[in-house]
Amino acid sequence: MDSQGQTLWRRLAPAHKSAFFSCLVTGYLVHLYAFTNIIPNSDGLSRVFDTQQMTVSGRWFLHYASALNDFTQMPAVIGLLSLLFLALAAAFAVDLLAIRSKVLAGLTGAVIAAFPCMGYTFLYMFTASAYCLAILLAVLSVWLARRGKLGWVAGVVLLALSMGTYQAYVTLAISLSLLVLFRETLNPDADFRGTFRLGLSLVAYLAVGAALYYSILMVFLKVKDLELLSYLGMDAASSGYPFGSLPSLIFRSYKQVVAFFFVPGSGDAFCSPFMAVLDLVAGLLGLVFLVSCFRKRGLHKDLWRVAGALAMLALLPLGMNFMQVLSPYSIPTPLMKYAFVCVYLAVFLLADQADAIPEPARLQKAALSCTALWCAGVLLFCLNTNNLLYTASAQAHRATESYATRLMTRIESCPGYEPGMEIVIVGAISTDALRADIPSYRQVAHYSLSTDTVAPLNKHIYYYLSDWLNIPVEEPEESVLTEAAASPEFAQMPLYPQEGSIQVLDGQLVVKVQETYTPKSDFEIAYENRR
Repeated sequence: MDSQGQTLWRRLAPAHKSAFFSCLVTGYLVHLYAFTNIIPNSDGLSRVFDTQQMTVSGRWFLHYASALNDFTQMPAVIGLLSLLFLALAAAFAVDLLAIRSKVLAGLTGAVIAAFPCMGYTFLYMFTASAYCLAILLAVLSVWLARRGKLGWVAGVVLLALSMGTYQAYVTLAISLSLLVLFRETLNPDADFRGTFRLGLSLVAYLAVGAALYYSILMVFLKVKDLELLSYLGMDAASSGYPFGSLPSLIFRSYKQVVAFFFVPGSGDAFCSPFMAVLDLVAGLLGLVFLVSCFRKRGLHKDLWRVAGALAMLALLPLGMNFMQVLSPYSIPTPLMKYAFVCVYLAVFLLADQADAIPEPARLQKAALSCTALWCAGVLLFCLNTNNLLYTASAQAHRATESYATRLMTRIESCPGYEPGMEIVIVGAISTDALRADIPSYRQVAHYSLSTDTVAPLNKHIYYYLSDWLNIPVEEPEESVLTEAAASPEFAQMPLYPQEGSIQVLDGQLVVKVQETYTPKSDFEIAYENRR
């Protein structure tokens, strides 16, 4: 076994090892808090144990991918599995982009693990390992498709499985495909015909993979007698695509990418002035490396190379944010923007190409020296942003725990209350009751990260009491909540936590958190009945 292990170790390229271990170590250093604490968001409250039957959301493979952690929120196990998948993805990505420098490969692996969109992924800890597996499948699918023949077929299947786990990771496959073609324009041994054929092959792989995903989804929906949820406009997929809006959707995709990297405080992002400066430096470094590669290797003499390189770079933002085009009725969330890391991968690709040029110019040498310093700044930003996510979420969790504990104390001390009595809580926790006035939290605030409470809706209070505090309080039927909120006695009650906000009415204990009850949407009801 030792001999076989040594043989396998020697067969691995140093750059691949560097990417793998750098991703693994950096991932643990950056996300350790998430792996050693339980910090649920609102979705995670009801997912302590969940079989992840999410066919109604188009994720027909998520159930099988989630079986690896026994369908249970176990942060340490999920963290280990997630980082192993990410580390493998980093190694395959480095090989796919032909990065040969061990330092640049290590930096690539570090950024893949630390990119802040991964922090949003770990806020959904119950699906994190499955989503990281989907990232690996997306990267591996491009790696296989790049090899043609049987590899192409296998790549198509893996892309369908990746999308069946989480559709957004098709953008990672698209972005890497564009970078592969971009890399070919910088390869002196590549010719126009071969590059063009590779481009057609990758386009076909993406199209067939997406078609296979959709075909399998239709089979699952038919067999289970289900319909897609209205969430993020998924149900509109069956009613036709708004082709007339395509130009505006493409423009919106580019606009969102620019805002993500350069506009502090923009929605569905986490950009800060520091990040915007780092992104400007990334653009300058990439430009220096690109010009150096074309001039030093004489590649500018082939017009197809110049046109191809510029075309791939121009298409990269669209590829990264292609979910806006695929899902025209919604705005992609930070969780859906992990492919944006490919902007930094493009810088590492160009730096590696420039690093291989003999007798570099002074500007080129200076840019290469600055790359590691620039990446250190990026990793510092990623470290702070991810842990800002976790800190804000943990504080919201603590605040909710305090609120729920005090609420149950009041309930149990209410005159007339008896154990086992039906508890009717009407309303959601308002920001008047729980509010985090910490300026830095605004950078990462998002609907998946409420900085005030992890129980923003009426149903979440019940989730928290039953699933997190282990208090056997069942959520009443919709009709019970609606009738209680419409009663004259309820109208006369003050709001919690005032005296009289908790009363026993007609054999039920009623808690008035808000003046009215907001009925669940059709989406929420369908989601609760998913299978």
